[in-house]
Amino acid sequence: MKKILLTLLSLLSVTVSMAGEGDQYFNISAGFLFNRTLNATIGYEREMDYGNAVELYAELGNQWQRDPKDDKVYNDTFWKGYYWDGGILYKMSLKRFKNSMLRARIGVQTGAYTGGYFFGIEGGLEYNYVFQSGVQLSLIQKNQVNFLHGDTFKNGICVGLKIPF
Repeated sequence: MKKILLTLLSLLSVTVSMAGEGDQYFNISAGFLFNRTLNATIGYEREMDYGNAVELYAELGNQWQRDPKDDKVYNDTFWKGYYWDGGILYKMSLKRFKNSMLRARIGVQTGAYTGGYFFGIEGGLEYNYVFQSGVQLSLIQKNQVNFLHGDTFKNGICVGLKIPF
């Protein structure tokens, strides 16, 4: 039993250490977007040649609302501006450093905002720092332009992790 367990653990450690050389990542990030918006994103990223990548993602968010009577934020009005969306991004490598990379992000998205549907485009920058284990820390600057609903422009910063497969 100890031999089987030791073999599985050594195989797992080899798999984890070689995963950083692979080209597929599970992404998770969260942050704040202007105007009064909380954002959480999960995604699947596949790297291509020369440091470029493609990402499929799903996003949840909430543009919190103020009470119209006294202009304060309460629990019953906070979650009234929720949205969800999904899309695809192309990430072009701008600069490679020793343990990090700067990329430009551009893509399309579609989703729903409190019951109404929208489509839009997203652009921005992404800075990734690679740890020795292959896990990446991401700082993402997002700019979103959405059509067919009231929350047209959103921009802000998200922080996330990329876990290699």
